[in-house]
Amino acid sequence: MKNTFPAPGSREVAVLGLHEVALRCGVELRFVEQLVEIGIIHAHSADPEPADPEPAAERRVPSESTLRVHRAARLQRDLGVNLEGAAVILELLDQIESLEHELRSLRRA
Repeated sequence: MKNTFPAPGSREVAVLGLHEVALRCGVELRFVEQLVEIGIIHAHSADPEPADPEPAAERRVPSESTLRVHRAARLQRDLGVNLEGAAVILELLDQIESLEHELRSLRRA
């Protein structure tokens, strides 16, 4: 079983199963599955062409997804934010990070 995804620019990205993500983040597997269902993290099949529907726990996510899982769990636990709200907050944080990166690049130019 391949443990990397080819990413844009031919860079390989380490991947983890949903169960491993849950263990690393100290959350229930069902919580990680819910994050996939609402799009907070994006999972891919371990087999590019599975014959049967694959159990969610067998799906793979980029290892960087653990940061999003931690953030979603903290938003829910510490601030009482529901998962849909966490999705919006995380998207806004991604946009801020992207804009900050762009601003740093423009300042260097």
